Amino acid sequence: MQTAAEWRRLADSLVAQERYREAAAAYRKEAAIYRKLGDPNAAIIEEAKADRWSSEIKLFARLPGARPPAFGALEKHEPAYGCYLGAFIDRDERLGRGVMFNDQTHRSPDAFGQMVGKKHASAFCYLNWGRPFPAQWCEFLRRQNVAPHIAWEPNQGLGQVREDDYLINFARQAGRANVPIFLRYASEMNGDWTAYGDNPAEYIDRWKMVYRVMTRYAPNVAMLWCVACIPERRIPLFYPGDSYVDWVGINFYSVPFYDNDVTRPGLGDNPADKLKFVYREYAARKPIAICEYGASRLIRVDMKDRAVWAGNQINQLYASLPRLYPRVKLVDIFDNDNMKYAMAGRQLNNYSVTDTDTVRQEYSRAIAPDYFLSEVGSAARPTPVIPLPETSGATSAKTLNVSRGLIRISSWARCYSQDFSVVYALNGKRFAPLYDHGAREIELGLPAGNHQLAAAVLDNKGRVAARTEARIIAG
Repeated sequence: MQTAAEWRRLADSLVAQERYREAAAAYRKEAAIYRKLGDPNAAIIEEAKADRWSSEIKLFARLPGARPPAFGALEKHEPAYGCYLGAFIDRDERLGRGVMFNDQTHRSPDAFGQMVGKKHASAFCYLNWGRPFPAQWCEFLRRQNVAPHIAWEPNQGLGQVREDDYLINFARQAGRANVPIFLRYASEMNGDWTAYGDNPAEYIDRWKMVYRVMTRYAPNVAMLWCVACIPERRIPLFYPGDSYVDWVGINFYSVPFYDNDVTRPGLGDNPADKLKFVYREYAARKPIAICEYGASRLIRVDMKDRAVWAGNQINQLYASLPRLYPRVKLVDIFDNDNMKYAMAGRQLNNYSVTDTDTVRQEYSRAIAPDYFLSEVGSAARPTPVIPLPETSGATSAKTLNVSRGLIRISSWARCYSQDFSVVYALNGKRFAPLYDHGAREIELGLPAGNHQLAAAVLDNKGRVAARTEARIIAG
């Protein structure tokens, strides 16, 4: 039996030989050994390598009138189908001067929506525990039909969190705000960088107390329990239980290099992978929110402009949501230049959406589908995105039945090559390759009858990295 180290050496050798499918399988063998040995951190690292060198493609159709996936009873403010758009915009000077509330400058969501081509349903701000409830900001957003999202952080530790006049008055004011509110209390507690993550039992006790107070005085508040995507192993330790959580959130970012370290590249990572653990653990029970996501176009370690890469990362993530993660019901873009506005020691990346046309245009394209919602509580009915059943050949019984006429086909794809394309073929007729990193949507005309749809991922050398087929019957 091979050891983990032997599997790793084999996998590294296979990568050097450009035998990527075999390399990915070897990394997964190595990861499985680490999990069996009780070392989940090592397993996660090797599983990420396996993802990095994997290729796959899945086909989807946008079908008006189809039944979207259902998840049982909806939680507070949860849409039946679709995903709210949210953003952090308060440091974006291109949106105008802004207004001062509660000793913070806040920018206008209307201005941001006009700049990126679509209104957003929510905007978030950070608020230290002990600061007054941001009533003026909530009213400012309410007039723009935007839901406030408050990242409320007890940065002096859990000892300051008590059921006292401050907490009760905060909750009462939230209840009087007359607007849906997402309250992200004490997030990223699983990381060692917070002041409130060293005692899971105490954290859960204080969370439940805050939840009970909000339930009593502010029924318009949805409590959003939010983790950092890593470390995964500590995440379940802090979960307060289904009865005390309305939404589950996660924060993660796409960066060219982790921790500003050129020996830890992130250029080949797919942002959709960072959702896997939280989605697998909690999506069956709770709606999921991506509370913070940004893609860095500039990192201090080399100051190379990667606007195209950042735009591709954004499109990969947003395209994955209706296709792989349909219970992600809120996604917040982090529109901020951390090189300018982050605290000392963290001024490493520029996540701005609007300071280059390339990123702004790619973000606009990513959020354009009607799946992404502009209003909390909207009656909008997005066109369902339905997975096509894969076939093992033309004789397979698995088919998609549709009406004849035009149909919109899309895909979610990944490749070991950063630059890759997707090629569709209908009944043997091949269409031009699509190089964008989003949904790669194509409109096809289907006369009545049986049709064979094929799709392939081509790497940067034109080689087939992955392929799939689907059978469609048009009537």
